[in-house]
Amino acid sequence: MSHPATAPSDPASDSVPKTRWTLERAAAERGPILHPLAGANPSTFFTQVNRQGGYTARSRRQRLVTWAAFLGRLPWAAYESARWGRAIREHRVEKPPIFLIGHWRSGTTHLHNLLSRDPQFGFIDFGETTMPWDMIGPKVEIGRSVIRKILPTTRGYDNVRLSLEEPQEEEMALGNLNPLCYFNIYYFPRHSDDYSRRALFFTGVSDAEREAFERAYDFLIRKLSFVKGGRQLLFKNPASTARIPLLKRLYPDAKFVHIVRNPYPVYRSSIGKFPRLYNAFAWQDFSGVDTHRLTIDIYAELMQRYLQDRASLPPGDLYETSYEALTADPLGEIGRIYDRLGIGHRDEGLAHIARYVDSIRDYEPNEHRIARARVEEIQSRWRFAFDHFGYPIEPPANIRIED
Repeated sequence: MSHPATAPSDPASDSVPKTRWTLERAAAERGPILHPLAGANPSTFFTQVNRQGGYTARSRRQRLVTWAAFLGRLPWAAYESARWGRAIREHRVEKPPIFLIGHWRSGTTHLHNLLSRDPQFGFIDFGETTMPWDMIGPKVEIGRSVIRKILPTTRGYDNVRLSLEEPQEEEMALGNLNPLCYFNIYYFPRHSDDYSRRALFFTGVSDAEREAFERAYDFLIRKLSFVKGGRQLLFKNPASTARIPLLKRLYPDAKFVHIVRNPYPVYRSSIGKFPRLYNAFAWQDFSGVDTHRLTIDIYAELMQRYLQDRASLPPGDLYETSYEALTADPLGEIGRIYDRLGIGHRDEGLAHIARYVDSIRDYEPNEHRIARARVEEIQSRWRFAFDHFGYPIEPPANIRIED
């Protein structure tokens, strides 16, 4: 693929809030009152809480409220499991799931927001990913009403709108179904290196842990299909860029869309998300986390793993796109995804997506700043990605290089 050096700004992945988040600000300000682990099942919750340590005074209020919320919803979750558990386990997923993958900040959210406007797709929303055990029946609205009151209007590190009904990635849900989850790097940042490699590449993961993760993923897909009335499911999860063989084993007919973006804004935007996520989720001190090193290493390993695994996919099961192509011609590129993957009702779907495209026009591009030493390391460690995906090795015009 060839790409222009710059591209229009994407409101779903690139907008910068007026007040910049830093690690210092993240540590100084209180986070949200509730933590995602409040939506976990008992075995996951106690495994996560008991195997950690070094919790900060800053997180004390959040931890106490999370304990209370976790205990309060247990009877309701137990009722849901007893009432619908067997039906979910026996439910057959008739239509192949579609997985949207790609490194964080490459445009996966924008792609997800576009495709999810087609009503033929079912997707996990924010409320469901925080409470995967509590999806069914009128009692669910009790928990969702609490989350709705405390949910920020945007993600904080960009201007992507947050609401309980907006499509979300499923990784948070997986972390409430079993302890193996990429979000652990934000919950327990003292172990970021270990948790990132465990969740992405299963490094140091036992057979029992891996099997439990696969069961959790399969349960989530079955349950969501059951809840969404059998509609074709649309998932977006950067962490699953390294899980193609696993997902193909679970669902042999699964389809994939991979999106890539110029590595420079990916780097700068990836670094920028850490302070806000630490503020929202971290129960441990994060001042010593080398987010630069984590980003450099994970990008290199994740993209190399993807280039290796993609060779196992038949042409009709994979479409590769780019942020630049998607923003330059969104409807044309989405139409090509439908054609390649054999998705029906193309024209009807594009009509719905076109209305969303019209609603997000006229965003101004942002300026990114990167130190010269960082640029040199990006060029060295990520050279394979520049070469494979056809991006110029020199930074684009909207990247300011600082000494």
